[in-house]
Amino acid sequence: MKTPEILAPAGNMEALMSACLYGADAVYLGVKGDTNLRAGARNFTPDELEDAARFAHARGVKVYLTLNTYPHDTQMALLPEIILLARSSGIDAVIVSDIGVLSLVREIAPDMPVHLSTQANAVNTRAISAWAALGVSRVILARELSHEEMAHIRKSTCVELELFVHGSVCISISGRCLISNYLCSRDANQGACTQPCRWDYALVEKTRPDEYMPVEEEDGFTFLYNSRDLCLLPVMDRVMSLGIEGLKIEGRNKTSLYVATVVSAYRHARDAYLKDPENYHLKSEWMDEISKISNRGYFTGFFMGKPDQEGIDYNFKGYTQSHHLAAKVLGIQDEKTVFEARNPLIEGMELEWLSVSGARQVFSLKDAFSRGSMCTHIRPGEIFEMKTPFCPVPGELIRKPFSMGDKVVLR
Repeated sequence: MKTPEILAPAGNMEALMSACLYGADAVYLGVKGDTNLRAGARNFTPDELEDAARFAHARGVKVYLTLNTYPHDTQMALLPEIILLARSSGIDAVIVSDIGVLSLVREIAPDMPVHLSTQANAVNTRAISAWAALGVSRVILARELSHEEMAHIRKSTCVELELFVHGSVCISISGRCLISNYLCSRDANQGACTQPCRWDYALVEKTRPDEYMPVEEEDGFTFLYNSRDLCLLPVMDRVMSLGIEGLKIEGRNKTSLYVATVVSAYRHARDAYLKDPENYHLKSEWMDEISKISNRGYFTGFFMGKPDQEGIDYNFKGYTQSHHLAAKVLGIQDEKTVFEARNPLIEGMELEWLSVSGARQVFSLKDAFSRGSMCTHIRPGEIFEMKTPFCPVPGELIRKPFSMGDKVVLR
């Protein structure tokens, strides 16, 4: 039985490290600039790209570089240097949307595997075969495809296939959207999307500029385009039955806690299916885990057929998130666990350790030391140590529930 990759987003080095630690088989990332569709992410400098590839490869994790914008000629001039850098850094594949970028990669780095971005909107076997004939080794399928359509494509082509299983969904055709460009002069196809599909809207009559007319009866506002987030965990058995090479998680603007949580859930679901397909069942703890991270509610996208109104949350109240990152494990010293705080911590707080094994253990912040002195209040970025009822691995994360008065520092 084919073992599909769990492919995780890495918007920065910490997210990459968390992805590797919590079970990703591959990560995808971008370099700084406007050559990838998450220009707002922290992304990687040329030196950091080499470090990232070295770190991931040492742990058996592949690295894919996103070059998936639709560049104009001035931007194309920047790409040869980046492609050469990718080749020298040992990048395992590049992800492209534009046929010109594909041609450039094939010319400069002919041995470099090329994956076709979902932005290219591949929805039929003939298109996929045509892309393969041009040198594409893997196609990331359009999000508008159903399970049945994917199954047909899988039977009709030998090229590697990948699909998105989790994350944000654009109100567009495979992410190609002009709303941001029209409203804000920031082009989503150049990596600068302002996400206007998440804004709340009302009607205004031009002679009454201060009077908002509700489109829906919801405090005078409505969310016309606000898609719920994609989540295929509930249908993971059907996903696995496709025999697809890659299961992709969206989120290069997300935190390391988000990446670790989602990767862990899908890794455990995939491995459970591979271990015993006949008796596979969805575990409630997997769904409980992904409910704790930032989300807009979940649905299965087009996977089970064209979505109806369930896919749009017209009464959107904001992102749902029950937990945030409290601290990161740095190591063990003198039988104490050393942490770096990521949000304000106070003596007696209830914290939760996220083991890479999938175990979760609640403990209290007690008898913590910082700079040699006992401390009851710990600031973000502060290094502290304490005895813990568990033996963690460096890099593991500690989370805590949101509480009144929390001042959140998301990283």
